[in-house]
Parts: sequence; C-alpha cells; structure tokens
Amino acid sequence: MTDTLPPLLEGVRILDLSAVISGPLATGLMADQGAEVWKVESLAGGDMTRALGAQHRGLTAMFATVNRNKKSIALDLKDPRGRDALLALAAQCDVFVENFRPGAAARLGLDYEAIKAVRPEVIYLSISGFGPEGPYTKRRVYDPVIQAVSGLAEAQGGAEPSLMRTLVCDKVTALTAAQALSAALFARAQGKGGRRLSLSMLDAALYFNWSDLFWNHTFLSPEAEAHPELADTFGISRTADGHLCAIVGAGVDFSDFTTEGAMAALDEYDIPCAPALPRAAVPDDPQVQASESLVPHEHPVAGPMRQPRPPVRDGSPLRLAPAPLLGADTEAVLAEAGLSAEAIAALRAAGVAR
Repeated sequence: MTDTLPPLLEGVRILDLSAVISGPLATGLMADQGAEVWKVESLAGGDMTRALGAQHRGLTAMFATVNRNKKSIALDLKDPRGRDALLALAAQCDVFVENFRPGAAARLGLDYEAIKAVRPEVIYLSISGFGPEGPYTKRRVYDPVIQAVSGLAEAQGGAEPSLMRTLVCDKVTALTAAQALSAALFARAQGKGGRRLSLSMLDAALYFNWSDLFWNHTFLSPEAEAHPELADTFGISRTADGHLCAIVGAGVDFSDFTTEGAMAALDEYDIPCAPALPRAAVPDDPQVQASESLVPHEHPVAGPMRQPRPPVRDGSPLRLAPAPLLGADTEAVLAEAGLSAEAIAALRAAGVAR
C-alpha cells in the first residue's frame, strides 16, 4: 500500500474541550487520521497530563502521545469574553467534544443547545464517568473507579480485586468515542444532520468486557450452565531465560527450554505463542521493528522521541506533528475563526486568552 491517498478525515474540524485520556485520545486518533483538532485548554497549566508522568524539557510522554497533530488554544471559559471566543471557534467546527462532569458545560453556557445555536449541524459529544443520571453521576471519576465498579478489578483478582496497570477504561471509552463520532459524521454526510452523543465510561467498559468476562452472567434462565472463565485457560509460562505466553492451557512448565527454543517447538505444532517481553525490550522485538510499529521523530522542544504509529494503515501519509505547547496556536486559530487582531490582543491583555 502506497501512502498517496488523502487522510480519511481530511476536512473535518474538531473543537476539543476534553482533558486527560478519554476525550483527548479519541480526538487524537481522529487527528492522526487527518482531522484538524483545536484543543481548548485552561490558562492555568492546561490539560493535567501536561504535568503527569515521565517528562523531558517540560513535555510529558503522555501528553505528547495523546495530543500530537493538534493545535492548542488557551482560554478562560468562565469569563464571558472567553465564552464568546469559544463560540466563535465552535461556529467553524464540525464536532464538539467535552468530558466535564455532567452539568458543567451548561453552567459555562456551552451545552449542546448553545453550540447548536452557532453551528446547527454540529456533532456534540459529552463523555462522563457514569452518565447524566443516577446516584453516582456527580462523583469525580478516574479510570480505576470504573475498573472497580464495572467488575473488571474483581475479574483480575477474584476475592482480592486487582486493578489493571493501564488506563483501560479511559482508553476503551476513547476508542468508542472515536467510532461514534465517525459514525455520526458519516450519517451527517448522508443528510441526516448533526446530533448530540452521550457516552459514559461505565457503559463503554461494560460493553467492552461483557462478551468474555460476563459470559456466566448473561443468561438469566436458572437452567443455564456456568462455564469456567476464559482467562483461566491461558497464562504466562516461565522459560529457562524468561517468559512466554502459549495458548496450550494454564500452568504449563517450559523451564527446561529457552524462550527461543520453546517457541520453535510450539511453532512446529502451530500453537499460538509469543515471548512475554519486559516493556524495555518491546521496541527491539523483531516483529515490532519489521512492522515499523514505533516511529522515531524529533520534537522541537523535547528532542528525539518515539511513538506508536496510527494503528490503521489507510494509504495516507503518516501524520506526526508534535504536540503543541500550551496556547501555541491561540492567536492563529482565533484569527481563523474571524476575530480581529485587536480583539485577540484585548483578550490577551485582559488575561482571558494566552
């Protein structure tokens, strides 16, 4: 496949007010596929992932990966002037994404009706932890909370629930969001208009996990027979020099074989297997290298780095524009939305824009 086709989402413009992972990863995937994403951040530090985890020269790895190919606009949305500037941006966009707590967008005057008033065919997505109704709706939510309440933590540890060491519920919510937005864009292109979309992390986690983790909780008939958990039929086996995963049943002992020797023997019988690699070894794995799954590039501030390429290869050129500094594109994007140089300067002078 040659990289000569236009990006899949070229011409789509997204106004992204979301933060952390569930929203930014969704819009990040769409940015990788060609959408223009205007990321609106707070003046005081911006998205919290700008300060979370491993960093170099002021850029964190998490923010750099999730927010590449985007533009950053810093506004005070609690100030009416900031809200008006935001509405000017919204009038130029196809998609609006927010992951505030339920009710917060309305208090800011940025709910669906307000955005629809300036962009009648907008696709408006609200992401929340538990959705707009119910006893948990006002709670502050992060990924581990959803792992706990969705049964995922119990599925990992049984009587002693255990959290997965990755933000799996945030990420599956992001992937679900990107699919929903793409479906809504397709529907609008067919003349079905814009619409409001609502997605909760809990719903996304239950949908994602139900087919296997809940197969003993699906049939409601008392005559339905339970079946051993799928995860109990496989595991990690120790080898003489490491570990591997082979789909031959749990608890298989390969300790008399090297990992390479055990895999060679398993390959003879077409048994699914792979080495259980430490994270530091993943970039050097021959399959990862042959697939060019990780892409080295140069960030203008942080210097050399590597990131995963967009997972779907669609024939369009690879997009890896560096993640923006906070407010780096405020002036240019506000000007593109129709604000005059004088108006932009006034917003900056008043501390409403950066």
